[in-house]
This record gives sequence, structure tokens and C-alpha cells, in this order.
Amino acid sequence: MKDFIRKLIQNKFTDYLVAVLIIISVTLTVLEVQSPPGSYDRYIYGYIGFIITLVFVVELSLRWYISSSTKDFFKEYWIDVIAVIPTIRVLRIIRALRMLRIIRLGIIISRRSRKKAYLFGEGVRENLKIIFIIFNIFILGAIGMFLVENHNSSFDSFDKTIWWSLFTLMAGEPVGGEAQTLVGKFISAFVMLGGFTFFAVFTGIVSAIMVNHLKGSKEAKEMELRELKNHFVICGWNRSGKIIVKELQAEVATSCAPIVIITEMEEPPVFDKNKVNLGMIHFVRDDYTSRDVLKKVQIDKARAAILLADKSKPRSDQDRDARTILAALIIEKLSPGIFTSAELLQRENQVHLSMADVEDVVVGDEYMGNLIAHSSRTWGLVKVMDELLTSTRGNQFYKTKAPGEIIGLKLKDALGIIKEQYDGIIFSIETEDIPPGGEPKENIQMVSSRRIITNPPNDYVIKEDDAIIIIAEKMPTVS
Repeated sequence: MKDFIRKLIQNKFTDYLVAVLIIISVTLTVLEVQSPPGSYDRYIYGYIGFIITLVFVVELSLRWYISSSTKDFFKEYWIDVIAVIPTIRVLRIIRALRMLRIIRLGIIISRRSRKKAYLFGEGVRENLKIIFIIFNIFILGAIGMFLVENHNSSFDSFDKTIWWSLFTLMAGEPVGGEAQTLVGKFISAFVMLGGFTFFAVFTGIVSAIMVNHLKGSKEAKEMELRELKNHFVICGWNRSGKIIVKELQAEVATSCAPIVIITEMEEPPVFDKNKVNLGMIHFVRDDYTSRDVLKKVQIDKARAAILLADKSKPRSDQDRDARTILAALIIEKLSPGIFTSAELLQRENQVHLSMADVEDVVVGDEYMGNLIAHSSRTWGLVKVMDELLTSTRGNQFYKTKAPGEIIGLKLKDALGIIKEQYDGIIFSIETEDIPPGGEPKENIQMVSSRRIITNPPNDYVIKEDDAIIIIAEKMPTVS
């Protein structure tokens, strides 16, 4: 249940919906404040605003439910919790707390745009947060002064308080009128101090942005990493990385899964924004062979680890393979049940990964050479492989547990059932059995304690704990 809610909450459309509701809520608050007391318009604005507040209460409750701890939840969303405090009619000023949602809007926009910014790309999240905080102080000051000082001729209309709040924020002193009530004086002090503080912070952040831009640092935040679960971790980077990310997001089953990229590259990889969901990608510029770094990215909660032959720095092929092996050993130690796929440059190093229980090992140059050689003998083979290894079109490989209706049947009888019910072709079978004589045949590959039989014989009997690898257009749904 938590995984479903987490997938729903982390979806980009949920962020878009929340952003729209925040804009509507802020607009309604401004309209409500300007409406005459007791009027029908004020009642309608307040009622709709209350319904939207209930939606935010539900959303925050779900975020608390999936959070790793209550402390982490309040550390991230304490402003949002304050913003949903129910309105107390006696204290009209509390209605202005809804304006705090503007800060949340800034966080959402910055998170969704942090991979797209040009000049301020290195600190766009912090930059936009400060801008929205300043805007929030400006609006809160205007609404607050109108609510508590409307008997004062300097603040008897919302237009006057808007200009007063803007000039006071900019000048650092009351401009256009002075408050007469105690609450009004506190609001004036709040706006003036807010102007001094946040403009100073804003200046510092802009400076930090420019420094970070020169460094090329664009790392994921600690809070983002702490919330990760059921994600992919890519260690190292080369030209295959972009294809891997695109394919992971193209497949329905993994399209919403977060992806963490750990590499020592000075500049983060650049993706095509039309093909990749940038909001689900987290970049960590660090050494992926470090135990602390792997723990920081929640490797024990990840669904899979992908180790690439890292080309972020000039190293020999042997050094690159050595780093891959070291990272694999640490990953399997921290998360013994994780699925790990590793790329090697030299086949002789595979024995070390086998000792680390790495499930899949890819030797890229070797596979490319084999494919070209086979295609020269079997024309059209490349087109077949292009389809099978691409999620965006046609058929591809899927692995699933053996359906109940074929358990106990011979393969020749199961083929027709799989084709009829799932429109698929059984390509291989993964089983726990040890082959006769203890030595695998040519069409049998060992995967940890299991073996994969490619093109199994007709008289093979499918067992309950077997998994089938099929070629089909979509993932079969097996109950």
C-alpha cells in the first residue's frame, strides 16, 4: 500500500495538481479579504478555500504516512502544516497563513525545473524558494495590515496595503503609513526584517549559484535521498547511461521509479527533456566505491544497482573494472538481496563479480562484436534485436513467474497456452534444478543458485518455482 501511495505522491501530475490548487487557494484568500464582511462573495470564497484546505490536509497526511519518520516529515513540510491550520473567525489574521503555500509552490516549481535552468541551474531550487518567500512576506504583510488596520485611513483598502507592503519591503522602513495597533506594528516589523534578511540571503545564494556554476555541482539534496525507496542506482557514467535512463522511464513498470546517478563527472549529464522525466533523476557527484556514499543514496532500499564502466575520469580498462568489482562487493554487502547488473571491459574479470553474487554481467565490446558477426551471417538480426531490446516499440523480453495453468505441463503443451493467453513466446526458463552431472549444457547459463535454460526441450516439465522469460508486446499479468 505504501509503495502505491509513494508512486502516486511522487508522480509529476500530483505536483502539477498541488501547484494549481495553491494558486487557486492564494487567489481565493486575496478575494476573500477584499470582499465586504458578511457578503455572499466572502462566504463562497471562504467555503471553496476550506474545501481546498481539506485536500491539502489529505495530501499531507499521505506524505506523513509514507515518510521514513515523523521528524523528517515535519522538517520538510512544517510550513505546509502551519498553512492548513483551520481558520478561527475571532482571529481573522490566521486566514493569511494560507499564503504560506506560496513557498510550497516555489519548491514544486524549482524541483520540476531544476534540471532545465541555464544560468541559475546550480541552485535553482534555493533561488526560487527565496523568491517565493519574499513574495510571501509581501502578500502576508498586505493582507495582515488590511485585516487589522482597516480603520486606519492609510490602510482602508487592499490597494493601499499592497503598495505599503511592497515599498516597506524594499526600503526597510514603513512607507505610506504607520500602524496604530500592536498587531499592526508586529506586521510592520515582520515585513521590514523580512526584507533585510531575505534580500541578504538572496544575494548570498546568487553568489553561491555562480560559484557552483563554475564548479559544475548539481547534487541531490539530503532530504531527497532520505525519501528514496524502490529506486535505481546507476554507479559510474558513460554514453550508455542516457540510453539506460531513457529505457527505464519508457517502460510502464519503471517509468515513475526514481533514478540516482553517482559519478565523479564535473558536469551532470544532459538529457532530452522531451524523452526523460528530469524530476525523477537525482545526481550525486561523488565516489560510488565509497560505502558512505552508497548508504547515503539508500542502496539498501533500491530495487536494482547498475554498474557502468565509468569514463568520468581517465583510467585504464583494468582500473575501471576494478572499481566496478569493488562497488559490486560493497553493494552486495550493504544490500544482499538487491539485483545488480554490471558492465565489464574485460571478460576475465567476470569471475570476481560471480564471487560477489552479481546477477548479470555485460561485456559491451564483446557483445557488439558478436552481434555484428552474427548479423553478417543472419541478415535482419539487428532489426530483431533493436525491437526486443527497446521498450518504446514492438516486442521485448519479460520475466515472470510461471502461470498456474502451465505448472506441471510439458513445454510443448505450455507453448500454446502462453501464446493464446499472453500472446507471447517462451524463450527461456529459469529454474532451481541442478543440471544432470552437475555441468551445464551449452544452452544453459547459471545465474547465482538458479539456471536459465534457453530454448528448453519439448519434454521439459514446468515446475511451481520456475520463472519464464517470454517475448511479448507487454508485461504479462500473472496472478
